[in-house]
Amino acid sequence: MEPPPVASTCRRLAVADLLLLRRPTAGAYSLPASSPSPSPATSTSQPRKKPKLSAPNPAPTTAPFAPIPHPVLLAGTLSLPSASCSDACRNHCLSLSDPSSATSVCCYLLDFDPAAIGREILVLSWNYLPSIRQNEEAVLEVVRWRLGELPGPVPGPTFLTPIPLNCVDTEPDLTTRGRVFGVVRSVSVVFSVPHAAQKSKADGDGDLVGFIAEMMCCGCRQCKASQPESEHDHKFEVEKFVYFVDSASRWRPVLARLIARPVSVTGLRKKMVSVGKKGSYTMLVSSAKTRMAWCPSYVGVPPSYELPGKCGGVYSGIVSGIYMQGMLIELDEIAWLLIDDMQLVPPHSLRVGAVISVKKFRLVRLNFAWTTVVLLGTCSKTSITVNSFSLMDSKCHIWAENNSLLGKSVNSLDLSARFWTLLLTSCFKQKFKLGFKKEIWGSRNVSTEARSGSCLCC
Repeated sequence: MEPPPVASTCRRLAVADLLLLRRPTAGAYSLPASSPSPSPATSTSQPRKKPKLSAPNPAPTTAPFAPIPHPVLLAGTLSLPSASCSDACRNHCLSLSDPSSATSVCCYLLDFDPAAIGREILVLSWNYLPSIRQNEEAVLEVVRWRLGELPGPVPGPTFLTPIPLNCVDTEPDLTTRGRVFGVVRSVSVVFSVPHAAQKSKADGDGDLVGFIAEMMCCGCRQCKASQPESEHDHKFEVEKFVYFVDSASRWRPVLARLIARPVSVTGLRKKMVSVGKKGSYTMLVSSAKTRMAWCPSYVGVPPSYELPGKCGGVYSGIVSGIYMQGMLIELDEIAWLLIDDMQLVPPHSLRVGAVISVKKFRLVRLNFAWTTVVLLGTCSKTSITVNSFSLMDSKCHIWAENNSLLGKSVNSLDLSARFWTLLLTSCFKQKFKLGFKKEIWGSRNVSTEARSGSCLCC
């Protein structure tokens, strides 16, 4: 990051000062002499004419961001999220802490650099969303930042740059000599599964917490035997899955930002993993000795080609509408992202006006005489990242599990029927001023035809 411009009078803020704020706030290290009108955000998708199909946008009910009228500089140490944080922070965010006061805040960085992990960063421009509800975490959105100064000499560039991820034990042994070098293709959400080796209640709840990273690895002799030292003659053709479990489950926000980049993971062990009734598979599993490095300057990674009908593709666009507590998201007023996976929690910063990228989705086109509807259905490999924050909206659209008849019925429909059901339900709720948990899907004695989507009562 480039050094910031010199500011004449600047107040230095700590994380503890940030947590005292009670309304959405924006701050910056340097303020312009005059505030020009902001230019509209751009998208990588081509602009199109607005179609006639659109759900009614609810009236804005959130407070705008209050700018701090004088320059401020926020500083803190960037680290991995804590094991006790919420699902949204554990999957998407890092932690900015103040060692002097032992306080921390969940944060999301633009222009992420793995070199910032474990180091002090200077936040030059930011938005802050305080905690409003109980069990809801405050979020710091870092727009511009730079690394703090190191006390010693700066190490020179290398092919593989280690990522300091607080490994418990760095000494290798015979059981943890597994290694991979490849391109990260997808990263699952953090999930928990029962531990088959649980012997008694004294062993705890027996749940393993972790995530799975899909990688296309190099199968050359050098990469199998030792760490690669150059980018010469690497072919990423071998598909492998790495299960990051226990303390390594906190690495998910880092791996998610390194999708389509080459990384090296060492200290892995091979284990047999049972997947329900489908059988057992050999998988690389992290250990206390697992370490990771990435290639900052690697070029020439070939694009991955997905088979037709599979979960793949990338779409970048502006969020133009959010409905049904974030289950239905309109992009560029031409595409609809349908988040129907209960475990896929959207980032805190997914708001109207934000620019996001969606990787790995099921693409469905619905052609009508008056318009074409583009549906992006999520899957277990879907990843959502925020490329630009929004100042138009300050509401977090994190939705909870809906056990109503509507929620149970929607899960049994296919992608297109699910989209129409959620869109019509959103229109009904807006029309009749109904809350999200208000039951409008038939009655308690709903027939099979109603559950299949042929009847909608209000």
